[in-house]
Amino acid sequence: MNNYSQDIMDYALSQPYFELQELYDHLNRDDNTCITRKTVSWYLTKLIESGKLQRVAHGKYAVGTKQQFLIIPTDEQRSLNKELKQKWPYAHFCIYNGNVISPLQHHLSANNITYVETEREAIVAVFNHLRDEGKVSYLRPTRELIYNYIDLSQPAIFVKPLITESPIQECNGILVPTLEKLLVDLQKDKDFFYLQEAEGVNIFQNALSLYSINESRLLRYASRRGMRKEIKAIIQTINTHD
Repeated sequence: MNNYSQDIMDYALSQPYFELQELYDHLNRDDNTCITRKTVSWYLTKLIESGKLQRVAHGKYAVGTKQQFLIIPTDEQRSLNKELKQKWPYAHFCIYNGNVISPLQHHLSANNITYVETEREAIVAVFNHLRDEGKVSYLRPTRELIYNYIDLSQPAIFVKPLITESPIQECNGILVPTLEKLLVDLQKDKDFFYLQEAEGVNIFQNALSLYSINESRLLRYASRRGMRKEIKAIIQTINTHD
């Protein structure tokens, strides 16, 4: 039985980049081998998801060399997480600061907001607790509220619902968003209005060029947020111009 994954990786390592047709021809160079284009595409998808390969342009692939995007919680965020978990031990909290968006931006804009995402049933109680503790906090702030009254460069906390089955990961004992979650949220959430439209495309382009992205995870979460069509259109636009 052929080990097609290894055959594909051996070929990828011998090329600066390659296209599907070139790989298909290479795998079928032996008369005893007969692998379909659909099967080759399936193997490519799996290797991309595992980070071994990356899509460098529309229809072009190369060995995966992009860095992983990982949010490292600060002492302040760890302290906040500990405080909330002590009060709501069975709730999930996804916590991060808006400055993690900076490496993705084309036009840099300050964001010193700490985002606290938790189950919908808990967001009001969490918001009231933070406010009672004297922390500057907002519950699902609207675009109008942010535009008119909130300075994003100043420390504050936004409390938002954590979408079920969100792609999150644990780092230093705290749940943080994956890049796939962050990219979709930036396009969907009203409090990120200033990072959408043209700047949103720039952010996606920077993310695709700098970091390894699990496209299946990205589109699955986009579907949960009703954004699959929009996210696919952005990716297609970027690939078309590459």
